[in-house]
Amino acid sequence: MRKRGNSMIQISEILKLALFKDFKIICGEKYLDNLVNATVILEYESSRIEYDGYGYGYFVLLSYFFADKDPELVNGTLKTLIQKQVSAIAIKIAPEKELPQDIIELAKIYHIPLLTFYDQFMEDLIICINESMKTRAQYVVAEEKLNSILNEKHQPNTIKKIALEINPNFYSNIITVSISSGDTLNNLKIHTYFDRLMYRQYRDTKIHDYSFVKMGHGVVLICSYMEEKLPETYQEIVNHVYDILINAGFQPESFYIGICDELMTLERLNESVMKAKNANVVSQFMEYNNMAYSKIGVYKYIMSIVNNPILYHEVEDSIFVLQKYDASHDVNLLETVISYIKNNGDYARTSEELFQHSNTVRYRIRKAEQLLDLPENTANEEMAIVIRSYLLHNLIMQ
Repeated sequence: MRKRGNSMIQISEILKLALFKDFKIICGEKYLDNLVNATVILEYESSRIEYDGYGYGYFVLLSYFFADKDPELVNGTLKTLIQKQVSAIAIKIAPEKELPQDIIELAKIYHIPLLTFYDQFMEDLIICINESMKTRAQYVVAEEKLNSILNEKHQPNTIKKIALEINPNFYSNIITVSISSGDTLNNLKIHTYFDRLMYRQYRDTKIHDYSFVKMGHGVVLICSYMEEKLPETYQEIVNHVYDILINAGFQPESFYIGICDELMTLERLNESVMKAKNANVVSQFMEYNNMAYSKIGVYKYIMSIVNNPILYHEVEDSIFVLQKYDASHDVNLLETVISYIKNNGDYARTSEELFQHSNTVRYRIRKAEQLLDLPENTANEEMAIVIRSYLLHNLIMQ
């Protein structure tokens, strides 16, 4: 028996690794999110051992070739492993052979994924998983360092020191990029890209002056520049970023990209990343493929409200007033106000969008202003801030 393990990885993520692409799923497809922290190869001799300690977290690779010699032993081993409720079992079996039906039915009862393969060497598989888990551990550390830079109070020289721990090859001048999936309902897509990217970089011996760092449901790209090679225009920055993304296996058009286009020093990495993140949120809201922080306009200030729990609490209070009125009077004030703000205060377009008479729209807007006790001379501006803050916050929380 040979075992490797350090961090955690899902079976579904293992199956995305190159060596596992031809694996066949016999049963348990619903349970491919099972986690693995140890991978075990069982050979003929080890099939005779006790399985104390085996259970959830174990991914077992087992050869079925010995079933010709001793089918009861091998099938008994499979049944025991299934009853131990390991995370998954992958069986090396000739393509023309099939697993006994009672084994498959037992695996279904215990919700254990059964996989089969033939051509791959089991040692290669365990090395592949182990390297992927090492890589994952590396980028978890990088994410922790970036979170420290963003969420803890550091002196500028400490920020630079932590940044150089992420990548010692960073130059002094940086721009940062916040990347999120174009499919906001499927954040797994970007992490699949990221896992492949990290695995490739783990094996890459080249020195890079940029780094990808996973952050929440997205990825941050930190690009650094020598003094004599600073980009002079936003288009130069975009071209450079897209070149890096494409070379790394990303398809830029499939993602929302927020760019802090102001060149900063490493000591200001926290500020740069926050601005890139804000630009990314606005790019999603506006449904633009890429957005420069310098171009997000009033959203710079709205994002300050969204990111501040005390200020955003006032937004929640205002929204609650409208929701409470809607619930007790069976109307749609909040929906009307949202449409009105999205249409930049255009009553005709709001009326058309909601299939409501324009007078009904006007009445509801005035009613909302009264309920929120907004001063007449600033009502539109205040309502726009409240609604846009609410919508952006909802977008972030998806």
